[in-house]
Amino acid sequence: MNALKNEADTKKTIAIIQTTRIGDLLQTSHAVKLLRENHPDYRIILVARKKFASPIMFLLEKVFDEVISIEHKSAMVGAENVREALSNLKKQLKQINDQNIEVSINLAFSKSATYLHSLIDSKNKVGPHFNELHERVITDRWSQYLYSTVMRGDLNPYNLVDLFSSIIGTTKKLTHLSNKEFSNEKKTNLLIHPFASNEKKMWKANRWVEVIYQTLKKNDQVKVYICGANQDQKSTDEILNSELIRPYKNRIEAWIGLDLKELYSKVDNSFLFVGHDSMIGNLLSFKNIKTLTISLGTVRPHETTPYALDNYNLAPKTECAPCFPKDECREYKCHNDVPYNITHQCIVQLLNNNRINIEELNNSCSSLSLSRVKLYQSDMLDNGDLVINELLHKEQDAKEVMRNFYHIAWTSIFTEVNTSMDIPSFNLQAKAQLSSHIKGIETLYELSEFGKKYSRYIIEEISKNTPSLEEIKKFSAKLDEIDRLSDLVATSYPLLSPVIDFAKVAKNNLQGSNLVSLSEAAFYTYNEISLMCSVLYEFFEKCSLINKAKQEARENI
Repeated sequence: MNALKNEADTKKTIAIIQTTRIGDLLQTSHAVKLLRENHPDYRIILVARKKFASPIMFLLEKVFDEVISIEHKSAMVGAENVREALSNLKKQLKQINDQNIEVSINLAFSKSATYLHSLIDSKNKVGPHFNELHERVITDRWSQYLYSTVMRGDLNPYNLVDLFSSIIGTTKKLTHLSNKEFSNEKKTNLLIHPFASNEKKMWKANRWVEVIYQTLKKNDQVKVYICGANQDQKSTDEILNSELIRPYKNRIEAWIGLDLKELYSKVDNSFLFVGHDSMIGNLLSFKNIKTLTISLGTVRPHETTPYALDNYNLAPKTECAPCFPKDECREYKCHNDVPYNITHQCIVQLLNNNRINIEELNNSCSSLSLSRVKLYQSDMLDNGDLVINELLHKEQDAKEVMRNFYHIAWTSIFTEVNTSMDIPSFNLQAKAQLSSHIKGIETLYELSEFGKKYSRYIIEEISKNTPSLEEIKKFSAKLDEIDRLSDLVATSYPLLSPVIDFAKVAKNNLQGSNLVSLSEAAFYTYNEISLMCSVLYEFFEKCSLINKAKQEARENI
């Protein structure tokens, strides 16, 4: 016992803060598993909310050395007054700070998690926290990227597991995904989770009735299991009591209210999982269960596809998808743009062959139906990142092109690791949209070069024997003007927003103890944006977009 304690005392402790939902905890656990494979010498603890950690504690205990469950509401609800509530909160905080933490890493970007991170006694902090002036501080590049891109738009190409891994600082082994294989070619069980956290993200029961009916009618050896929480019982009954389903009811079993540990133990490689974006798919990815996700509403397939090779994701090509949670929607057009017959055909192929054959899909579904959806398959880049490739349409839309570019560019700029992708093929609409952004790239490049110039002027002025405060103010005002103009570029050229938003977050978190070091940090940030624009311009040239745009400009004169 003492030997084990001494071993724990000698290991450096890393604290991971993840106070958001179960799905985020599961993605965090994947990232920490990768860290353990590379750095078994660290002691890793998790700080999570009790209501989210408890259902998957059976898995968390295998990944983390210790799980510290906190619950701010319970600390306050059970208290008779504010003083007692504060005392309860201090006890929870003391439990964390008794761990002798070397590094604390905040992977939850909520305000409460940021406050909590600020109160943790750690020698080094990664991710958002508040400083003594009550300013939000994000010092590391990958956290700045997550905060600026994932939180503000849908152009992020990274799976959240890979983003969390990059923030933690994990170096992936190139076998961490490729050495996992599915044991059964033919599946005999279909696990369906037809529910989600809000109605934007899930079909109505009648659409699932059609999928289940067609599957059972044409696959007489398959059994269907419907899983969900207790509050999903009414919707489950609606499915089970439908006229179409009734003849096949003996081949359907409802696992409603089953705790996640039991669900996890029941599902093996004879199962195919089909459902909307939820934590169930992420949970089963730890067992490498084959999944087909139907992504609707606010879901971003690039970020949340279960972390394993050869998983599939059906998403609508609806122009407004994915939307934001705050966006109002009454029609749910994206729900109708994923036809149930395509879903059924994908399920049949996965049950029988473990893969989806696009030629067969084209033969069994109408071209009109297929034109409304994207079908993604997960794969791995040569640097170990998980990516999803669109299978149905060879020509990419403008956002898809930009996501792939950003994956290569950000990885190279932040890590100096080079990855490669094929030059994309795109349709006329994408070409027009991308070509319209060339002027924005040129403008942003010029603004960044001006930013470098005026940052350098400030450094040179300060280094003089008698620096002029008026000159420094003048140059600083120029930098403010550059930032305002950059915001206008983001409005006019939305595909460039990730670059501009990142620059804004990076400049708001400049590190330095004096004006010189802050100006140097600003210079390097402008230089990164300038470099990004140069690479993007070169990329557009290789895609034959620059010459085309210039030729059209000449023709219009």
